[in-house]
Amino acid sequence: MPTEPMTTPDVGADRPRRWEYPALVALGVAVVLVLGLTIFLTNRSDSDENAASEQDAERTAQVQAFLDAWAAAQMSDDPSGLAKFVDSAAAPGVLEAEVRRATAAGALDFSDWGYEIPSGGLTPAPRTGAPDGDVEVWNAQVLLRYALDGVDALPTRKAVSMTLAKRGDQWSVLADGSIVGLDGARTAGESWNGPWDFGPLAVAENAAGNALVIGHPGQQAFVDALAADVDSAIENTTQLWGPWWSERAVLMVAGSAEEFTALVGSHHDGASIAAVSVADATADGSSDVSGQRVVFSPAAASRLTDITRRTVLRHELMHIAARSKTRDGSPMWVLEGFAEYAGNRGSSRAWGEIAPTLAAAVRSGDTPTEFPDDTQFGGVPVVSSLAYESAWSINAYIADRFGEAKLTDLFRALASGKMTAEDLDSRIRAVLGVGTEELRVGWVDWTNSHLG
Repeated sequence: MPTEPMTTPDVGADRPRRWEYPALVALGVAVVLVLGLTIFLTNRSDSDENAASEQDAERTAQVQAFLDAWAAAQMSDDPSGLAKFVDSAAAPGVLEAEVRRATAAGALDFSDWGYEIPSGGLTPAPRTGAPDGDVEVWNAQVLLRYALDGVDALPTRKAVSMTLAKRGDQWSVLADGSIVGLDGARTAGESWNGPWDFGPLAVAENAAGNALVIGHPGQQAFVDALAADVDSAIENTTQLWGPWWSERAVLMVAGSAEEFTALVGSHHDGASIAAVSVADATADGSSDVSGQRVVFSPAAASRLTDITRRTVLRHELMHIAARSKTRDGSPMWVLEGFAEYAGNRGSSRAWGEIAPTLAAAVRSGDTPTEFPDDTQFGGVPVVSSLAYESAWSINAYIADRFGEAKLTDLFRALASGKMTAEDLDSRIRAVLGVGTEELRVGWVDWTNSHLG
């Protein structure tokens, strides 16, 4: 049978041919060059980034040192010393405004006053309109850190926008976003303003020395009246809440709608409210609260009587005391109703005077039968008034039936943020021994009997 002829393998078949050697050598050299170039570029990039980072850190340290000296000059006995810190190319009026502000702030005693430049707070500013010469211009987003002596347990920090100039190794202020003009107009930007930005201050302390009232000279009578009210208001708050708060207070009286908005935020202009309490953001679970203030609107003095002034102060102080236990999203009938109860606690006014809108509804046979919804607070005046007064009556009913200690316990249980109806019922039952429905029915009956 025919067979295929056997062949002998070519033992040299896998050997590179002579012309392939130069190509292999060239390829190896190319690989080495590419790897070397990659390593070189990577190292150079890392080196450049490190150098830039070191330069940024050095620049930030220089600005921090400048801000430290700037803050010390602001707090000195001679504010005219600020002149050496303001750039020669600053807009007209900047130096005068800085001196004016420092002079006004001199009416207060600060346990802390300074500026902090956070990492990344410096960015190159556009050269448009920049001063001539060998100068660098930088935008600085800084934090004003301050604490009022005797009343602030912790310093508060407020954002301020500044523009700084660097000439050689010297830094100076080119623009300050927190400047307020003589006409009360604020500089456009995101800078916070304190009462000292709006002119000379009128200051009063309470008898115990643990509260401070800050306003302006034209408001001295109202400032003094608030100072006289604070001792009893603090005592009232502690009686209801307990000693678990600072038992200190800072009250500010705005001299204009613009100042009120600056102190409390853009969502308030003071046109429809007498006062509001504010505080810095609080981390969940933290008992440390800074920046707590009760701010009265410019119209408060003319709108409030002696009795309603004390009521508003006690209301807002309860918000201050309970701030560390209060979380956004909690039922408004709990948050505002408890503060309303605190404000009217021990009042000589009849219940119909405390809740006139609610009393009128009861007399007309239109007694509310449901707890007020969150959306009813702060809206249409009549609806809002009925919501606040209904919230007060719920809390007054709980205090009347279960006692003030249980009322405070219930606030602590319900002020922890958003919750389901089932969770609300469970917490009410755990504190009071009754569920939401029984509480609601009891409140409606109480309201009819007390306000009818």
